[in-house]
Amino acid sequence: MKHIQPLGFILFLAIFNVAYASSKPEAFFNRYIELGESFDPSVASLYSDSAKIRAYRVYPHGLERSMELTGVQWKQLATKLMPMAKAQNDKSTYSKAVITKQGDGYKIKADRYSVRKCYTDTGYYMIVEPESNGKLLIVEEYIETQAQSGC
Repeated sequence: MKHIQPLGFILFLAIFNVAYASSKPEAFFNRYIELGESFDPSVASLYSDSAKIRAYRVYPHGLERSMELTGVQWKQLATKLMPMAKAQNDKSTYSKAVITKQGDGYKIKADRYSVRKCYTDTGYYMIVEPESNGKLLIVEEYIETQAQSGC
């Protein structure tokens, strides 16, 4: 009978726990928050290439704008803008998260607070779905932004 080396066993457990956690929506969302708060560009790896990222903005004078990006476009943009976001402390915090089962995946709805602009986006949500290996990825995200600061 072969013995598993203690270090090998610990490494196996660590890998198993990370893979298992990434298939749970609560752990996935916590990881998303952690990476965002630390301005880690690897947050982009949590998005599917085919994801739909939508942003909606209402300006003080009433003009409304919306923008939609694919996962590939968002990944490129997020990776490039992360150093600037860090320099401006442009991060979000989340509260009142509610996770509901939706098809094969989950909808995660939360209040998103912009630290830099001092406003709360109550329309924020993301939809995550598992890949064939069970790992969750963001397939849709909706964000409401405002041009002016509320600070």
